[in-house]
Amino acid sequence: MLNSLRTKLTLSMLITSLAAISVMALITPWLLEQRFISEAKDVHFKRFVRAIEEFRQEHGEWGGPQSALLINQYLTTRQPHSASSPGRRPPVPTTSLADNFRFVLADQQGYIFLPFFEFELGQQLSAEQIEQASPLLSGGELVGYALSGGELPLTEQDKSYLMIQSRSMLIGAAAGLAVTLLLSLTMGSQLVKHMRALTRAAIEMSKGNLNQRVQVEGKDEVALLAREFNRMAQELSNTYAELKASNETIKAQAEALQELSLRDELTGLHNRRYFNQQFRMLHHQAIRYQDTLALALGDIDNFKQINDRFSHQIGDAVLKQVAILMQDEIRDADILCRYGGEEFVILMAHTDKHQAEGLVDRVRAKVEAWPWEKLAKDLQVTISFGISDKLDSDLGHSMLVEADNRLYQAKDLGRNRVCV
Repeated sequence: MLNSLRTKLTLSMLITSLAAISVMALITPWLLEQRFISEAKDVHFKRFVRAIEEFRQEHGEWGGPQSALLINQYLTTRQPHSASSPGRRPPVPTTSLADNFRFVLADQQGYIFLPFFEFELGQQLSAEQIEQASPLLSGGELVGYALSGGELPLTEQDKSYLMIQSRSMLIGAAAGLAVTLLLSLTMGSQLVKHMRALTRAAIEMSKGNLNQRVQVEGKDEVALLAREFNRMAQELSNTYAELKASNETIKAQAEALQELSLRDELTGLHNRRYFNQQFRMLHHQAIRYQDTLALALGDIDNFKQINDRFSHQIGDAVLKQVAILMQDEIRDADILCRYGGEEFVILMAHTDKHQAEGLVDRVRAKVEAWPWEKLAKDLQVTISFGISDKLDSDLGHSMLVEADNRLYQAKDLGRNRVCV
């Protein structure tokens, strides 16, 4: 895949290496050739200086046209006598270079007495040419100048040596390229491994799996990125956990508030608001599915006299105890609510008024039989009920009215009874 990070890294390193090798392949042979030529010129200049010293010792002539003729004859007939040092290029005879490379000789004042090429006898070297020329010293004393001219060609031995050097360089370049490829693949694999781990972790986090961590190794930029990712992931996970806990707290508080809004504070039973919600739903279902639904409306007998005679505190205690007794007696599916004041209401799904009568009468009997003297001496508590199972399409209004009428009927008949 050309779009993969490892491929891009490998290609970039290979291209860089190839560019460096190409530049080296173009420049290095030329530099080697120039170095060879420079060394060859140095060798010939030293031999030339030595030949000049020998000439002066033999002839004593120096300067002027006569000296120039003698020097030219001397250099032409002279044979090299110095052997080459091991490991260095052998000296090249002066005669083999006579047509290609020459030295122009001038005296101390720069006047040429051994001319070659474009230089003429008696011509004075310019200041720039004197600066380029090599001074000739004898016993530490300046005796003249030697200025090289012409081109010094490479010998077959030099060319062979340069060829060996070029081949060695190409072999080294190929080896370096192979090492570069191996290193780029190795480094690229490690880099891609870490980047893939980071990518997988980031993808998992985007899915909501915030508990993501990547292994950290080393101190390079990728390791720094991994550490920052782990730190960010930890902070995000902590923030999410705190937010989740906060949301759960808010939800619990909202549910608690909702429950409080549907509960009677004194008795702990559901209140009239809750009854209205459940009654509408059960009434609608009973009509829709042609089922039965019974409603029992209860009222504590003579509750006002209980408050007046025994105090409101005793009255509250009576309400709470009646709620407990009723809750213990009804079925799990039945809904018991405090309807208001000393009134209670029971909703009984899948139940007609005759079935409801038996259950409600047990509730009435349990309230009557409880030892109320535990709350106050001479205290007696009874409760009356009215039951209805009338289903009309009026949102339950007729059922409530009928149950209320039956309750008043129970009161008129002497209280402590159930009327249907």
